[in-house]
Amino acid sequence: MTAAKSRPPMPSSSEGSSVRERSPSAPPVPSTPPASRSAGATRERLEAKLRTGRAVLGTLPATDDRARLLYIAIQRRDESLLDGVLAALDGEKSGPAGM
Repeated sequence: MTAAKSRPPMPSSSEGSSVRERSPSAPPVPSTPPASRSAGATRERLEAKLRTGRAVLGTLPATDDRARLLYIAIQRRDESLLDGVLAALDGEKSGPAGM
């Protein structure tokens, strides 16, 4: 059988309790480029994907579900959806023939 461990008595509210001062820390170093350059690069990347999406959309039949998704991605400027649809279409184009 094991004996229950006893806790040491708790000090009263003013005994043995203190607040330590924080040690000064170095200011964080920014790891990203300036916002203007980053925003411009992001905008240009999205515009390039939108141009590609419009070109691909012109080759798809209007009844194709992926064409509808691609159209929505272009209208919403949804980069994630645009990437997914373009990747699916590219995978189909470069996939094995006969599938």
